[in-house]
Amino acid sequence: MMNNDSLHPKFVEAMKKLRSMSEEERLSEENKDLFEQAMNYAPLDIQPQLIEIRKKYDNLH
Repeated sequence: MMNNDSLHPKFVEAMKKLRSMSEEERLSEENKDLFEQAMNYAPLDIQPQLIEIRKKYDNLH
């Protein structure tokens, strides 16, 4: 992963919060906005991984 200096602060903040959660919490409706924030500010090399997680979320909801 890139060093934190090149990452958008909103992405770093969202990922820090998401990492401390279980997968079930990350995929919950309450955390959808936080996940969207991570998606919106993610570097291009990380976006494919987040898209896979979003597909899981969409399948649950």
